Amino acid sequence: MHLIDGELSAGTGTFEIISPWTEQTVAETPCATLDEAERAVAAARRAFDEGPWPRMKPAERAEILRRFADRLQVRRDELVGIAIHQAGAVRSLAQGLQTDAPLKAAFEYADTAATFEEVESHVVDGQPMSGAVGRRKLRLVQRVPAGVIGAITPFNYPFRTSVQKVFPALAVGCTVVLKPHPTTSWDSALMAQAAQEAGLPAGVLNILLGAGADVGELLARDARVDKVSFTGSTSVGRRVMELASATVKNVVLELGGKSANIVCADADLDKFFASEPGNLRHAGQGCGQLTRLLVERSIYREVVARVAEQMQRIPLGAPEDPATGLGPVANSSQYKRVLEYIEIGRQEGATLVCGGQPSQAHDVGFHIQPTLFSDVDNSMRIAREEIFGPVLVVIPFDDEADAVRITEDSDYGINASVWSRDTEKAWRVAARIRTGSVGINCLANVTAGPHGGFKQTGIGREWGKYSLDEYVELRAYEVHE
Repeated sequence: MHLIDGELSAGTGTFEIISPWTEQTVAETPCATLDEAERAVAAARRAFDEGPWPRMKPAERAEILRRFADRLQVRRDELVGIAIHQAGAVRSLAQGLQTDAPLKAAFEYADTAATFEEVESHVVDGQPMSGAVGRRKLRLVQRVPAGVIGAITPFNYPFRTSVQKVFPALAVGCTVVLKPHPTTSWDSALMAQAAQEAGLPAGVLNILLGAGADVGELLARDARVDKVSFTGSTSVGRRVMELASATVKNVVLELGGKSANIVCADADLDKFFASEPGNLRHAGQGCGQLTRLLVERSIYREVVARVAEQMQRIPLGAPEDPATGLGPVANSSQYKRVLEYIEIGRQEGATLVCGGQPSQAHDVGFHIQPTLFSDVDNSMRIAREEIFGPVLVVIPFDDEADAVRITEDSDYGINASVWSRDTEKAWRVAARIRTGSVGINCLANVTAGPHGGFKQTGIGREWGKYSLDEYVELRAYEVHE
């Protein structure tokens, strides 16, 4: 059910949640209308302008947020099941990054809310002021909540991205209208129930299930919304930014990626392969996935062969089987898109090493074989455009400078890894890459924060304490004592 102005509502229409494993309906949610979105925005505006939430002490907000996190925690097993059957996650991923990690983050944001420093003070001039013996001039910098937040989340990690937007925004005193992706809004129905049970004041959090692009556009253009936090594709992010510009609205945009995994000839290959470069976690549906594998030419064929072997060993089993290593892509549109890109790769002249077809292990569902292309040039579309599926491209490079050149020849800059036993060289390469995070002889833990990127990857940073900074504005006071 929707959550609007503190009340759960069944709405007027319904939206079917289709399992990517079976192509069968596994749940129905309401389908939010523009009228319902208008009510939600009005409620959030009223709650911010007139309600208690922005004016509460940080410890008071923290207590309510802990109750909110508690009510989500008791639904943990249900959230795991939803991540599997709604988003196509395998069980290990559904339990970890899809559920347990965001639940842990929810409690951490609640704790952070209790210690949130609203005011910094600085002595500007400690000398007596003219005509005022012994008095000081102070400057105070106050962090004030940014206002009403329009939060728009994607289909790949729905619960996780909802938590990483909702909790830090609420922690600093903002109010929120959350619009999850319509195909993966089942978990948000549980979030609506938990918020009401926790006693969040009316209008502080509003959740619109099954909502389409029209509702997202309303949030981006409506002058009553002070800021939009959007995670999704770069093309839609451009549209959000365009609409937000009409009211000079601030935005947080976490968009696409085509991240490079750079393997130098002197890398510890056993350590590199332990990172499972051919696994393509969550069927490659992650903005920070390392989907461009750059390998120094002298070890190129060896690495390609070993990656192909690793990819072909991935168990393609049933959704509830803990051994299953790769699930389907999340919906039919994405399924068609990925298969189209595989065909584009063939036409561009890349070598299809393995995969390239719908999975032969399943009769139904949006399953695609783990797919590897070698002999890829960075000018090819499969090397430049975000595919968002289980497709890995391998590009050779000649030396350190060539690796940096290829990596930087991209519209995106969200993540990377550099593998070399020469740590000085690895650091040198990492420092020359314009990207939000870099792993040196490891995979970067992007959820530790700050998470975000350069170029068309977006604007702003999320996760950890850095998320709170995105939902405040700074106000300066000059005080003469």
